[in-house]
Amino acid sequence: MTTTEPITLPPRQQEAFDFIRANSHMYGPAIREIAAAMGIRSPNGVVCHLNALEKKGLITIRRNVARGIEVVQ
Repeated sequence: MTTTEPITLPPRQQEAFDFIRANSHMYGPAIREIAAAMGIRSPNGVVCHLNALEKKGLITIRRNVARGIEVVQ
């Protein structure tokens, strides 16, 4: 029998994840929108957080698709 424990995220990853969840309606937010909301100047900083969230199974990133960030249900 396996138990699924809730994933604990570092504060900045939690901030990014919360923003994505709140702003994913018909399509996901743009990387620059996430950066602006988090006060990050470099889009690469956001990409690092997104890659960590994807690795933890919380989001999927459709490569080469604008606004291709989706929350895993």
